[in-house]
Amino acid sequence: MKAFLDTHAVVFLWEAERERFGAAALDLLDRSALFVSPIVRLELALLHEIGRIAPKADEILGALAREAGLVESDDRLAEVVRESLRHPWTRDPFDRVIVATAALHRAPLLTRDDRIRAHFEHAVW
Repeated sequence: MKAFLDTHAVVFLWEAERERFGAAALDLLDRSALFVSPIVRLELALLHEIGRIAPKADEILGALAREAGLVESDDRLAEVVRESLRHPWTRDPFDRVIVATAALHRAPLLTRDDRIRAHFEHAVW
Protein backbone atom coordinates (compact mmCIF):
# COMPACT_ATOMS: atom_id res chain seq x y z
CA MET A 1 0.00 0.00 0.00
CA LYS A 2 1.18 3.54 -0.82
CA ALA A 3 0.82 6.53 1.47
CA PHE A 4 1.74 10.11 0.61
CA LEU A 5 3.14 12.59 3.11
CA ASP A 6 2.33 16.27 3.39
CA THR A 7 5.34 18.56 3.84
CA HIS A 8 5.03 18.90 7.61
CA ALA A 9 4.76 15.11 7.92
CA VAL A 10 8.08 14.82 6.07
CA VAL A 11 9.68 17.26 8.51
CA PHE A 12 8.27 15.41 11.54
CA LEU A 13 9.51 12.08 10.17
CA TRP A 14 12.97 13.52 9.44
CA GLU A 15 13.14 14.96 12.97
CA ALA A 16 12.10 11.54 14.37
CA GLU A 17 9.12 13.15 16.11
CA ARG A 18 6.72 10.23 15.80
CA GLU A 19 4.77 11.51 18.80
CA ARG A 20 3.49 14.36 16.59
CA PHE A 21 1.63 11.90 14.34
CA GLY A 22 -1.89 10.69 15.07
CA ALA A 23 -2.56 6.99 15.63
CA ALA A 24 -3.94 6.44 12.12
CA ALA A 25 -0.95 8.19 10.56
CA LEU A 26 1.48 6.10 12.63
CA ASP A 27 -0.24 2.94 11.47
CA LEU A 28 0.16 3.97 7.84
CA LEU A 29 3.79 4.98 8.40
CA ASP A 30 4.53 1.50 9.68
CA ARG A 31 2.75 -0.50 6.98
CA SER A 32 2.94 1.57 3.80
CA ALA A 33 5.40 2.43 1.08
CA LEU A 34 5.98 6.15 1.65
CA PHE A 35 5.79 8.70 -1.17
CA VAL A 36 5.86 12.46 -1.63
CA SER A 37 4.82 14.73 -4.44
CA PRO A 38 7.81 16.50 -6.04
CA ILE A 39 6.34 19.81 -4.93
CA VAL A 40 7.22 18.83 -1.35
CA ARG A 41 10.87 19.27 -2.40
CA LEU A 42 10.09 22.83 -3.51
CA GLU A 43 8.15 23.63 -0.34
CA LEU A 44 11.00 22.28 1.82
CA ALA A 45 13.48 24.40 -0.16
CA LEU A 46 11.38 27.52 0.36
CA LEU A 47 11.06 26.78 4.09
CA HIS A 48 14.85 26.46 4.25
CA GLU A 49 15.36 29.71 2.31
CA ILE A 50 13.21 31.70 4.75
CA GLY A 51 14.84 30.07 7.78
CA ARG A 52 11.88 27.99 8.97
CA ILE A 53 13.90 24.76 8.74
CA ALA A 54 17.68 24.37 8.92
CA PRO A 55 18.37 21.41 6.62
CA LYS A 56 18.10 21.67 2.86
CA ALA A 57 15.40 19.75 1.01
CA ASP A 58 17.93 17.36 -0.53
CA GLU A 59 19.30 16.50 2.92
CA ILE A 60 15.84 15.71 4.32
CA LEU A 61 14.57 13.76 1.32
CA GLY A 62 17.86 11.92 0.84
CA ALA A 63 17.97 10.80 4.46
CA LEU A 64 14.34 9.65 4.40
CA ALA A 65 14.89 7.79 1.13
CA ARG A 66 17.76 5.87 2.74
CA GLU A 67 16.21 5.37 6.18
CA ALA A 68 12.49 5.00 5.45
CA GLY A 69 12.38 4.13 1.76
CA LEU A 70 10.66 7.43 0.90
CA VAL A 71 10.07 7.80 -2.84
CA GLU A 72 9.42 11.00 -4.77
CA SER A 73 6.61 10.28 -7.23
CA ASP A 74 7.28 10.89 -10.91
CA ASP A 75 3.80 11.64 -12.19
CA ARG A 76 3.32 13.68 -15.34
CA LEU A 77 2.85 17.34 -14.47
CA ALA A 78 -0.10 17.69 -16.85
CA GLU A 79 -1.98 14.90 -15.06
CA VAL A 80 -1.27 16.38 -11.64
CA VAL A 81 -2.41 19.84 -12.75
CA ARG A 82 -5.62 18.45 -14.24
CA GLU A 83 -6.34 16.60 -11.01
CA SER A 84 -5.53 19.70 -8.93
CA LEU A 85 -8.32 21.55 -10.73
CA ARG A 86 -10.75 19.16 -9.02
CA HIS A 87 -9.77 20.61 -5.62
CA PRO A 88 -10.81 24.29 -5.70
CA TRP A 89 -11.43 24.34 -1.95
CA THR A 90 -7.87 25.57 -1.37
CA ARG A 91 -5.95 28.42 -2.96
CA ASP A 92 -2.63 27.06 -1.67
CA PRO A 93 -0.86 25.65 -4.74
CA PHE A 94 1.32 23.36 -2.61
CA ASP A 95 -1.73 21.80 -0.95
CA ARG A 96 -3.52 21.43 -4.26
CA VAL A 97 -0.64 19.60 -5.90
CA ILE A 98 0.05 17.40 -2.85
CA VAL A 99 -3.63 16.40 -2.63
CA ALA A 100 -3.85 15.89 -6.40
CA THR A 101 -0.82 13.61 -6.39
CA ALA A 102 -2.26 11.42 -3.63
CA ALA A 103 -5.65 11.42 -5.40
CA LEU A 104 -4.10 10.26 -8.68
CA HIS A 105 -2.67 7.27 -6.84
CA ARG A 106 -5.88 6.71 -4.86
CA ALA A 107 -3.65 6.72 -1.81
CA PRO A 108 -4.03 8.13 1.67
CA LEU A 109 -2.35 11.44 2.49
CA LEU A 110 -0.81 11.83 5.93
CA THR A 111 -1.58 15.40 6.98
CA ARG A 112 -2.58 17.22 10.11
CA ASP A 113 -3.98 20.09 8.01
CA ASP A 114 -7.61 20.47 9.10
CA ARG A 115 -8.72 22.00 5.80
CA ILE A 116 -7.28 19.15 3.77
CA ARG A 117 -8.79 16.59 6.13
CA ALA A 118 -12.19 18.27 5.84
CA HIS A 119 -12.17 18.15 2.02
CA PHE A 120 -10.04 15.19 0.95
CA GLU A 121 -11.61 11.90 1.96
CA HIS A 122 -8.30 10.03 1.93
CA ALA A 123 -6.53 12.42 4.33
CA VAL A 124 -5.42 10.74 7.56
CA TRP A 125 -3.85 11.90 10.79
